Amino acid sequence: MKVCLVAHGYPPELVGGTEVAVQNLARGLAARGVDVFVVAGSMQHEQGFRTSEERDGDIRVLRIHRADLYFDHWQKSSSARVAEVFAQILERERPDVVHVNHWIRLSRDLVHVAAAARIPATLTLHDLWTTCLVTFRVRPDTKEFCEVPLGPSPCLSCAALVPPRTPWVSMENQFLALAEHRGELVRELETARAVVVPCAAHAAAVERFLAVPKDSVNVRVVPHGRDLALAPRGKRTRTPGRLTLGAWGHVGALKGQDLLVDALRMLPDPQAVTLRIAGGEPDAEFAARLRESAKGLDVTFHGAYDVDALGTHPVTDVDAMVSGTRAHESWGLVLDEAVALGVPLLLPRAGAYAERMAEGRGALFYEPRSAASLAALLERLRADPEELERVRERMPSLADVAPSSAQHVDAMLDVYREVIALGPPEPPSVEWWRARMRIAAEEEWDESLKKRTAEELGFQ
Repeated sequence: MKVCLVAHGYPPELVGGTEVAVQNLARGLAARGVDVFVVAGSMQHEQGFRTSEERDGDIRVLRIHRADLYFDHWQKSSSARVAEVFAQILERERPDVVHVNHWIRLSRDLVHVAAAARIPATLTLHDLWTTCLVTFRVRPDTKEFCEVPLGPSPCLSCAALVPPRTPWVSMENQFLALAEHRGELVRELETARAVVVPCAAHAAAVERFLAVPKDSVNVRVVPHGRDLALAPRGKRTRTPGRLTLGAWGHVGALKGQDLLVDALRMLPDPQAVTLRIAGGEPDAEFAARLRESAKGLDVTFHGAYDVDALGTHPVTDVDAMVSGTRAHESWGLVLDEAVALGVPLLLPRAGAYAERMAEGRGALFYEPRSAASLAALLERLRADPEELERVRERMPSLADVAPSSAQHVDAMLDVYREVIALGPPEPPSVEWWRARMRIAAEEEWDESLKKRTAEELGFQ
């Protein structure tokens, strides 16, 4: 079997949950003797549009480097140049199956391109990018999770809050661009022979927000695999009336560390709770505001960390792990880590968190995106030191909440066999002129942007 994995990035250049999941899958497939190669997007644009090749052990990684301006912008989600290069790669490599893990930085029509090449495809939905012009369905202005299906209102006005704005694109043309964007992504889901999701809640969210008919998509729930060499930390000796919490992961508005600080401020005695925060800070402005808002509280920032060293890191030497995420999480790597360490979890009741953990069995829940609900939970735990211990005693094992990496590879191989047996869909019609029009539109977009001031683009 020959497998082509596609993602928006790949380590070591880009390291995130999706990128690491793709790398783990690639390595697991290679270890089984599968001929696997990766096609990845890149942020390295300085040398112009190009492809490059490197190796991750026995795995070839083919990177496609876009060079047009702001290629992460929703209006740039289709790239005729990328589609052409991807078609050439498929013609040269002839994989048995294409597995798309993300489109951003590449092009939103990769399954369509595979179908034109007579190659069946599957895809994995790692997040809600297909349903949202700003990726995670968290509004930039209110920081609230958006429950509105993808459409002109309020999506276009919401997307305009994230620079660069595009004042040269008329509202009528934005309506048309959004219709085409959504239509082609729905086509990707319907053309794929299988659509993989890590949990059922994520599938339901995509179906609801993208308004995809259930019977038009072949959904397969395949949990992420995880191998962690982390030993349980054991019971801590608590100081009566005090609570020590740990929050780890990327520091940013999406992960909601500011909500944790707000919850501490609401406590009758904010100094009775210690909060330890660890994680990289890709958004320096948010991190600076967070530090400012935490002044006067017992909050410590530990910076970036190594997952393999979490067992001895201060951020896990705590009474409970707490998450303030505003996202509708599709899985939650930090959940795996806390379970492996035997650290009770305080989680928003939403998405994968509510599906993967049960109240009182290793976790307690509060209302999503509600600092007041979290504060009430913290005050309850501070007043009753034994509640967390009861929760800890009922902690599931990591094997109970996540398969091993080997089990995940087995499950994906089953999906690939199913997809290959179904064969490619009917080849779509390909209009020769469409690619030329899109390249011309891309160039015009870039030239129009160059003529605008920073203020017009929303950077000031």
